[in-house]
Amino acid sequence: MTGSSSGAAKWAFVVELPPDPATGKRRQRWHSGYATRKEALPARDDARARLGKGTYVTPARVTVAAYLGQWLDGIRVKPTTLAGYRQSAEVYAVPRIGGVPLQALTAEHLDVLYRELERSGKRDGGGLAPKSVRHVHTMLRKALQDAVERGHVLRNVADLANPPTQKQARSSAARERVWTGAQLQAFLAHVATDRLYAAWHLFATTGLRRAELLGVRWTDVDLDGGRLTVAQTVTLAAGKPVWSYTAKTDAGERTVAVDAATVAVLRGHRARQLEERMTMGPAWVDDARGPLVFAQPDGAGVNPEALSGRFQRLARTSGLPPTDVHGLRHSYATAALRAGVSPEVLSKRLGHADVAITLSIYAHVRPGDDAHAAELAAAAILGG
Repeated sequence: MTGSSSGAAKWAFVVELPPDPATGKRRQRWHSGYATRKEALPARDDARARLGKGTYVTPARVTVAAYLGQWLDGIRVKPTTLAGYRQSAEVYAVPRIGGVPLQALTAEHLDVLYRELERSGKRDGGGLAPKSVRHVHTMLRKALQDAVERGHVLRNVADLANPPTQKQARSSAARERVWTGAQLQAFLAHVATDRLYAAWHLFATTGLRRAELLGVRWTDVDLDGGRLTVAQTVTLAAGKPVWSYTAKTDAGERTVAVDAATVAVLRGHRARQLEERMTMGPAWVDDARGPLVFAQPDGAGVNPEALSGRFQRLARTSGLPPTDVHGLRHSYATAALRAGVSPEVLSKRLGHADVAITLSIYAHVRPGDDAHAAELAAAAILGG
């Protein structure tokens, strides 16, 4: 250990590392920047202890911002996932904790970040929704886990942080994006002449996911029996839609009943699609797996992002509260529960892996319904 009395931060120590495995040469690592010998001694002892346990990490001055930039440029994930990670990093995390050295990052840094985002994370100064804050946490947890596995840091401090819980995120998202039954009716009336009206109608009456709806083929639909099978989903790869028979979960592969009004809408949609096919002639895009229920005028698949953009434009002109395509799913589920559909049945229709997921997402629907159920049960038991 070396030190000097002239000026601050003059104490340093050296750690003897194992010889270079390729050359056998001696390796040392200096740790400097300590103001006093008393401050440097425990740091030296800790470094040597970690070296003996095999948990020593070479000091580095890279910041959270620099690491996240490199990490985002190097990971291999779906384009939609990468876009979400970039937004979480560049819009929310880096402006607030980007200057913190990666190796100095603590769970407390993340807790402060999450609470700040909850209070004033939006660009207009409003609070960010719990689900969005949890997206930031998911990105950081993945990035830091990769840093652990590559030896940049000793542990993943995101595992010790306190982001909004999954239940809070789900319930908040459901509350914020729900339309009432009357608002759903108003929207459907507003889009009655839209070419994809049947898609909006099916969203509103079944709660299908966007990826599921765009994956439905006419071979999956039994109009006479009023049944629809969810067997295929759509994802984006390099900005283009890709159809896959791998459902989100085992529960995602399911058959759901379709009401008579929706069947009538689908029949009308099919007739118009057949007219489009005749008009296109040889230019129609044939698919050996069968035609898609919701396709472009030439029969090609619809890009999921394009569908969402179309919905947003229609929703804005409707004058209704802001929501998105997934909000139609939440609206359907909320309306179904309030109409008396059991959580068990609704869970299967939504493709949830477990009814507990349904109950946690739509917990906000239940309090008043529970009181009503208590009165009904008491009346049946006591003869009221």
